Amino acid sequence: MNEDAHRAAVSAASLSPSDSPRPELIHAMVALRPGGLTWRRTFLGRPDQVSEARRFVRFLLQDSSCGEDAELVVSELASNALRHTSSGQAHGSFIVEVIRKTASIRISVYDCGWGRTPGFRRQQWPSADQESGRGLMTVAALASRVGCRGTQSVGHAVWAEFTLLPS
Repeated sequence: MNEDAHRAAVSAASLSPSDSPRPELIHAMVALRPGGLTWRRTFLGRPDQVSEARRFVRFLLQDSSCGEDAELVVSELASNALRHTSSGQAHGSFIVEVIRKTASIRISVYDCGWGRTPGFRRQQWPSADQESGRGLMTVAALASRVGCRGTQSVGHAVWAEFTLLPS
């Protein structure tokens, strides 16, 4: 780590909550950690928590070029976790994880399992009168890379990664 990056990170850490951090300060803080910065938050398995997950991602990525797309992605993945797994049942929950590196941002949603295994395989768009079936295709179209890992018994982590353009 060079001395300028360290100074910028210290400066960014001393900002008050009303200050808007400058992008170069955020980049310097991320650059201090070779693996990037990671944030995780657990949400109750209720539909009203999807908007809270969006708010969480918006806060973390307010300076990022992919912030709006990341909000849409977390909304879709969290909604799927609630609809298609035990995360949406009584006492269910889901976890949102944001990993921010200098060249990429990854959004992951962990579900409680016992549902369908999400898949990003190429599909046809549903007809205009169908109410569902567009979500994961939209996620795949917005993100640079997508994937899923896990099992029905322990849960899944569905993720989308955005490649950041150099500033």
